[in-house]
Amino acid sequence: MELVTKSKRKGMDCSIDVFYEQTVGFSKHINDKTSYKIVLINSGSFVVEDNGKYLAISTPAAILINEKSDFKVISEENVKCRTIFFRPTIIREEFTIEAINSHKYDKFLSVLKDEGVIDREKLEHLITGDIQFEDCFSKQMIYQDALYLIELFWTGRDIIYYSLTKQEYDTLLRHFLSIEYEINNQPDNFWIMRTRFFMQSILFMATADFYRNFRQSAIYSDPLVAKVTRYFWEHIDEDITLESVLKLFSVNKNLLNDAFNKEVSMSCMAYLEQLRINTAKSELQYGKHTVSEISVGVGYSDTNYFSKVFKKHTGMTPSEYLKQMRDLC
Repeated sequence: MELVTKSKRKGMDCSIDVFYEQTVGFSKHINDKTSYKIVLINSGSFVVEDNGKYLAISTPAAILINEKSDFKVISEENVKCRTIFFRPTIIREEFTIEAINSHKYDKFLSVLKDEGVIDREKLEHLITGDIQFEDCFSKQMIYQDALYLIELFWTGRDIIYYSLTKQEYDTLLRHFLSIEYEINNQPDNFWIMRTRFFMQSILFMATADFYRNFRQSAIYSDPLVAKVTRYFWEHIDEDITLESVLKLFSVNKNLLNDAFNKEVSMSCMAYLEQLRINTAKSELQYGKHTVSEISVGVGYSDTNYFSKVFKKHTGMTPSEYLKQMRDLC
């Protein structure tokens, strides 16, 4: 199957190198070798194998995948995602995958290189203006346009995973839905131009925003730990006991806790408690739910007990923490 979108408009006998798909689970074309992929996952959780390690992904999340990737899902639950398949020619006609891989557009990153790898600190200086713009870019716009694709061919990784805040997810979703509308409905002769604009917006977010703080970093050597943590994220609002975990994963207590201590320096249930408190902190900071609603949402039916555990970890009650966040804003 050719992952392109053909024009349906009279007099426009053409196609563009963008294809949109919404699926339950991951697309069967996820490892297509002729396109780049941007995946937006709004629900569920999954574990992937990444260079012999295991990565447990929580949602909402985004994934950037280039044509060299071998995306291996070890386990997944309730995953729903939207995938945009595209070739870099959507940014500029000259940007074929072969041309990108030939390094002919590397010139614009010359001051950012350190033995062939992007120096993230230098990239931040470039974005914030601490490095002279003219030192990094040719006056030809072609090198500036190449910056949109930096994450897909200059990171040294074929797959990059990002955690998303609610605000980031909502922004990305709007762009994805706009692209879906344009390529499915093609309302006028400018649908290709608007599709290109939304693609640029998505790629700019990955280059200028996501790289800062929101990369998924929970990579495990032990697939058991990855699978159990994924289960915790997916069922965080449920009553989870050590006994139920041992039964579900057919493992004994010592083996499970030894694996968790080796990977995250704490026991299995201590990890679950920390996960619940961190999730509650995020909800208090960004969400609109009450303390009692958040308590139930992270698995504590007793709000008083939740407050006690929360204070143990943060030094504040949930209400005090919420007030502090609002004062800061």
